[in-house]
Amino acid sequence: MCPMDSMSTEGGSTSSPSTSSSTPRWKFDVFISFRAEDTLADFTDHLYAALKQKGILTFKDDNILERGESPSTELLKAVEESSFAIVVFSRNYASSIWCLDELAEINRCRKETLNIVLPVFYYVHPSDVRRQKGDFEYQFAKHEERFKENIEKLEVWREALREVANLSGWIATGDSNVSELIKSIVERISQNLSSSFSSITNDLVGMDSSVQELITAYLNNRNNVFMIGICGMGGSGKTTLARVLYEKLHNSFEGSSFIANVREYSEKIDLLQLQQLLLADILGVRNIEIRTVYHDMIKRRLCHKKVLIVLDDVNKLDQLENLAGEHGWFGLGSLIIITTRDEHLLFQHGVREIHKPNALSSDDALKLFCLKAFKDEKAKEDYMQLSLDVVRYANGHPLALVTFGSFLFGRTVDVWQSALDRYKKNPKREIFDSLKVSYDGLEEMWKDIFLDVACFFRGKMRDQVIEILEACGFHARLGIQVLKEKSLLTIENDTLQMHDLVQEMGMEIVRQESPEEPGERSRLWLHKDLFHVLMNNTAKTAIQAIVLDLSGGDEAYQHIEPYSQGFSKMCNLRLLIISNVHIPNGLNHRSNELKLLECCGYSSKCLPSRFQSKELVELRLRFSKIEYLWRGVKCLDKLKVINLEHSIDLIETPDFTGVPRLEKICLRGCKSLVKIDPSIGQLSKLTVLNLEFCQSLINLPSSTDSLSSLEILILLGCSKLANLPENLGKIKSLKELNFTGTAIREVPSSISFLICRGCEKHFFKSRLDSVFCVHSLKSLSLSTNKLVFALPTNISQLQKLESLDLSNCIQLQSLPEFPSNLIYINAKGCSSLELSPALLSASNLSQPSISFFNCCKLVEYNEGGDGLAFAMLKHYLQRLIYPKTGSYETSTKRKDRSRAAFQINIPGLDVPEWLTHRSIGHSILLEWPLNWSNSRWMGISLCALFRINCCGYSSERYSLKGHVKAYGDMPHDTSKVIKETSSEVVIWETSFEVAIRETSFDYNVCHLWLLYWSRDDLLGEDWNDHECSQINVVFDSNSPSVEVIKCAVRLIYEQDVEEFI
Repeated sequence: MCPMDSMSTEGGSTSSPSTSSSTPRWKFDVFISFRAEDTLADFTDHLYAALKQKGILTFKDDNILERGESPSTELLKAVEESSFAIVVFSRNYASSIWCLDELAEINRCRKETLNIVLPVFYYVHPSDVRRQKGDFEYQFAKHEERFKENIEKLEVWREALREVANLSGWIATGDSNVSELIKSIVERISQNLSSSFSSITNDLVGMDSSVQELITAYLNNRNNVFMIGICGMGGSGKTTLARVLYEKLHNSFEGSSFIANVREYSEKIDLLQLQQLLLADILGVRNIEIRTVYHDMIKRRLCHKKVLIVLDDVNKLDQLENLAGEHGWFGLGSLIIITTRDEHLLFQHGVREIHKPNALSSDDALKLFCLKAFKDEKAKEDYMQLSLDVVRYANGHPLALVTFGSFLFGRTVDVWQSALDRYKKNPKREIFDSLKVSYDGLEEMWKDIFLDVACFFRGKMRDQVIEILEACGFHARLGIQVLKEKSLLTIENDTLQMHDLVQEMGMEIVRQESPEEPGERSRLWLHKDLFHVLMNNTAKTAIQAIVLDLSGGDEAYQHIEPYSQGFSKMCNLRLLIISNVHIPNGLNHRSNELKLLECCGYSSKCLPSRFQSKELVELRLRFSKIEYLWRGVKCLDKLKVINLEHSIDLIETPDFTGVPRLEKICLRGCKSLVKIDPSIGQLSKLTVLNLEFCQSLINLPSSTDSLSSLEILILLGCSKLANLPENLGKIKSLKELNFTGTAIREVPSSISFLICRGCEKHFFKSRLDSVFCVHSLKSLSLSTNKLVFALPTNISQLQKLESLDLSNCIQLQSLPEFPSNLIYINAKGCSSLELSPALLSASNLSQPSISFFNCCKLVEYNEGGDGLAFAMLKHYLQRLIYPKTGSYETSTKRKDRSRAAFQINIPGLDVPEWLTHRSIGHSILLEWPLNWSNSRWMGISLCALFRINCCGYSSERYSLKGHVKAYGDMPHDTSKVIKETSSEVVIWETSFEVAIRETSFDYNVCHLWLLYWSRDDLLGEDWNDHECSQINVVFDSNSPSVEVIKCAVRLIYEQDVEEFI
């Protein structure tokens, strides 16, 4: 069995969504279409039994003897109500009008309602079905005679055969193992159904009509740009409905983006960042730069793309105007879905199709509740009345039903009754109460985690929040998982999210701890509440956590120093995150229970002398006025992190003797730092030391004997630092050292990853000699070194080196022989690099990937008339033919077989003439000879001549992508037992990319991108089992500025390489 890709004439768009069966409108999982006399006994019955055994609901018409000429209305309805259709093409399939009508209906549903169709070619060849040859030609000759007055019917049948036979499926040959074939089919459907019935499935109760209504609306308008508005109250299912549509349809578009919580993010970040996010999602490119909020960028990049965009929780018109301003911004067939609580907003934006989710019916509400409360669609008998009471009280609100059902799962009847009684006491707050009941069912630690997330950390990165909560002594990773299971939070793009109502419920729980007096609450997150507590001296021991940012708010709230004694009463305060406020004396009165202190912009010269928080785990004083942290020894034996980033007045570090558990020290940007206390050398648990841009630092402590855990040392920009400790090289754990912009001449010998940019002239040579003696190096970056004229010859001795970055070394004139293990060479922008025979040595590498972008002197190389790139490829291929072993060397020993065996990017004037198939423009389609896969075939070479149409320096990231597909029919006499294939098989398919950014461009300079793929990388060991008839090569880009002028392809055989000799 060999899985192959399809070549659908519609690009697979009608059958590609993997979540097509996710909506509960499907009555059956699978419909089987078959010719009984050919397959019933020996195949179809066995397939049906296997599907049934796996719990896959399958429709198979058993009324064989009662069949007329055309299928019944009920049978055709079964086709429409099935998520999958398996069509078993057999020798006599087309002789049956019944089968052909059935097939026509299957094909219609595939196009209109996005059913997934899977063909099985049972003792027939796909091309015979698709082209109506062989038995199918004979059978259609009879139909043509009979239906000569109804040519339209014949054409519908032909179209259905042609299109369905062109989809991905399976071939059963004479030697096929039927059980293995059936197993493959069942596994494929099971996998699709498993992914379809994802975590959102239970939320789809009662949504089938809404989903189908919106899909139908789109299908009726799919030749235009179509905007749909989903409007309703919070928690009514707007986002869930939009998510279902997105998951179901996104694979049918050229690009898609789901931007959640537009309202919330618009309050925290500007629209420019949302525009960048939208383009990054759709184009699949990160770091897109938009300098101003200017929607023409979206229009220019997306106006020819068929896209699916969801803008969730929009609350202002300018959000729509800048993210989806007009229909003309997007290509025809695009679908824009907008969810909002404001219906008028949709009217203002000209959205004509507006859908309002209805409250769940009583039956659907009961079903949804039971799925959560009993993990079944029906309530247990003893719980039926209580279940009806809960459903009645929730009043069709999906979020309340899910949350309340999750809480009651596994509880006794008495607990149910008690919970419901409590629920009914506050009828005006039924939704909040239902959520509160779920909270009540949590363990105490999970409650604390939930309240912290609700009050402080919604929308924050999961790992950052986990770090903070674990510093507070919580089992945060497990707790967040529990909250997720209880439907109290979700994780989206690695951020912690929760519904508005859930967050409000958490905040209300805290407010209700003391409705009138915030000083008696466990958490404070509002400016006015903290100011009230301190000014009125009402703080109590109840306060556990304070998290707020006073920047940009009312200036009065920033002057709390006169009232800071109020902190002295907060003796249980464990978490204090506060910024831009002057409270030095407040830290005199801090809690002994404080575990994490973050005070961004701390305004005092040092911590108070009485500061002794023995429970402190993390101390973060970024952008502070600190000159020294403390004098003498402070015993903070639980402290793991010190972050004084950008504290520009810091002169010296403290004595670390009393903080033996420190793991991370960040002093980045402390440009006045001149001394690091020698006690740092005793920190055996320290893993990261970041001294980036400590511009006044001259020396590091000489003793590092105990830094046995240090992994990362960042010295970037420490311009006065000239020496490293002698014994630094003895630290076996040290993996990464960045000493760019320092005065360091020598480096330790145990480093794996070394970054050294921008060297100074007076110590450059000694540093370079030192670097090339580090035999443990795997990655070396020497980029932007203007003093690199040539590399030492001993670089060839760095046998572990895999990546070498020489980009923008503008004085570099030549390259030496490289170590054989090297893979990546980035010499982009090495404008002085000259032609030399030594350049060809790079072709001796096992899998070279080389960039000579903007190395314009190399364009003059003219060996054989086809330039340096082709000369290097020739040398590479010759080495494959005539290696030291004397036999042809395949790619089996290479580390990475997922990418090209050879590729180079270099200035050029034209594609090499040796590449025999050439085309103007960005694509080429060519026919292959019948004997293409003989034993001397080595692989394929591809080339693109391209130009970037801009001038001067640009920080934009440009990328050029190549896509290659080889098509053909499977042979009748294939030796494989089963082939998962289509009538025109995608023999192989691959994509690849070259990216260019942060460099200067000259629109007069063209570049070549030349690649070679070996046969084994493309097809594996069974490469000679295929019959290929066509190859299609397409180059495209993320920017209209990238122009592909020509492209070329050649199949390479051993005799071609022998001609080079």
